[in-house]
Amino acid sequence: MKKRPITVAIVGAVLAATALTGCGGATPGLSAASLPTASGPVRPPTVARGLPAERDLTAMVLPATGTDSRLTQGLDGFAQLVGHNRLQECAQRAGARPPEVPPPAYIGWSDLPDLGFIGRHGLTMSVPALPSASPSGRAAGRTDRAVQQRCETEGRTAAKEFKDLYSPLQSLWWPEVSAVRDDPRAREALRTLPGCLTRYGVEVEDEDGFFALVDRTVQGIEDGAEAVRADRGLGAAYAACMTPVEAVREPLRTARRTAFAAEHRDELRALEAVLLPRIRELEQRHGVTFGHPVP
Repeated sequence: MKKRPITVAIVGAVLAATALTGCGGATPGLSAASLPTASGPVRPPTVARGLPAERDLTAMVLPATGTDSRLTQGLDGFAQLVGHNRLQECAQRAGARPPEVPPPAYIGWSDLPDLGFIGRHGLTMSVPALPSASPSGRAAGRTDRAVQQRCETEGRTAAKEFKDLYSPLQSLWWPEVSAVRDDPRAREALRTLPGCLTRYGVEVEDEDGFFALVDRTVQGIEDGAEAVRADRGLGAAYAACMTPVEAVREPLRTARRTAFAAEHRDELRALEAVLLPRIRELEQRHGVTFGHPVP
C-alpha cells in the first residue's frame, strides 16, 4: 500500500461514504460551534528553514512517527521547489508566461498522522513551501502552450532527478508503515476511536467515516473562517483520540524501522554520502532553501 496524503484519504473516505448512502445522500456535517477548541494559539503554521542534522537522515527518509514525517514532507517539498524553480527559469528564458500549476506544499500522510500539527491546524491544511515573498508564478509574458508544456516537463524531470536519490529505498519502506495498520495490537487500539470521538460530539463508525465527516463539514460551510474553525475543531478531537492509538503504533513502526535499517544498511550509508551534499548543491544552484513544517 502506498502512502496517502491526508487530503487524499479524506476525499477517498467521503466518496466511499457517499456510495454507501446511495440516493439518500450522506449524513450532513457538523457546525463549527459544536466542535472542540483546537489546542494552542490561533496562528498559521510555520516553516523551519535549514538542513537537518546528519543524525536525522534515517528518520527523514524512513519516517516512523508523525514528528519524523515533518522532515519527510520537507524532503518532498524540496523536490517540488527544485521542479518549480526549473519551470520558472525555463519560462523566463523563453519569454513566456509560466503555466499555472499547483504551488509546492508540505503535505502530511494518513498513515503517519502528525497529531501535534493536526491538533492545532486541522486535517485539510497544507503548508506552502514557497517563501511568502516568492513570485506567484503569474509573471508577464506571452502565452505559449508549447513552451509551457516543455517547461512543465523540465520541472518534473528536475524534481524526479532529486527524488530518485532516495525514493527507491523509501518506496520499500512505505509498505512497512502501512503494514502496522494490520497488526492486531494496532487494530485493537484503533477500535477505540469512534467511542472517544463520541465524547466530543462526533458520531462516526470508523476512521474513514470520520474523514468523510471532515470533508462534508468543511466543504459544507460557506464562511471561510468558520470552515477553518470547524476543521481545527475536528482536528483537535482527532488528535486527542488518536494519541493513545499512536502510542501503540509508533513503537511498532519504530521497531520495523530498526530492522529495515539493519537490512538496508549499505543503501542508507550510500544515501548519507550523497543526499545532504546534493541538497546543498541544489540550494545554491536554484536559490531555494530546504525547510519543513512545524506546528
